[in-house]
Amino acid sequence: MFRTVANIFLLTVSVLLSVLVRAEDPPPSATQYIYLEPAIVVNYGSSGRMKYLRTEVALKVTSGEAAANVSHHKPYIRNNLVLLFSAQDADTMNSSQGREALRKVALDEVRALMVKLEGMPYIDDLFFSNFVVQN
Repeated sequence: MFRTVANIFLLTVSVLLSVLVRAEDPPPSATQYIYLEPAIVVNYGSSGRMKYLRTEVALKVTSGEAAANVSHHKPYIRNNLVLLFSAQDADTMNSSQGREALRKVALDEVRALMVKLEGMPYIDDLFFSNFVVQN
C-alpha cells in the first residue's frame, strides 16, 4: 500500500514539474505583421499636375519583442515613410521596378530608424499590401 501511494506521489510531482518547466519555456518565434493604419496618402512629384499615392504598408517581424518595439514607434516610422514617398518621381511610382526599388529603400529606412531608436533593426521585411497612384 505504501509503495503504491509513493508511486502515485512521484508521478504527480513529475507531472507538475514538467508543467512548470513548460510554462517557463519561451514561446516559439512566430511571424507577425504590423500594419501602418490608416493607409498612407501623399502627393509626390515636384512639377506639373498634382500626383497622389495611396498605399498600405505592412512590416514583418518575428518576435514579440520586435512587435512591441516597432508598434511603439509607428508614428515615427509612418512620418519617415510619408517623407520618403512624397520625395519620389512619377517614373519610380509608375513602374514595377521602381516600386520594388522604393520598397527596398523604405525597408532600409525603417530598419535604420529602428537601429537608431532601439539599437536593433527588428523589422525583417516591408510589404505594400496596396499601391495606387494617380497621375
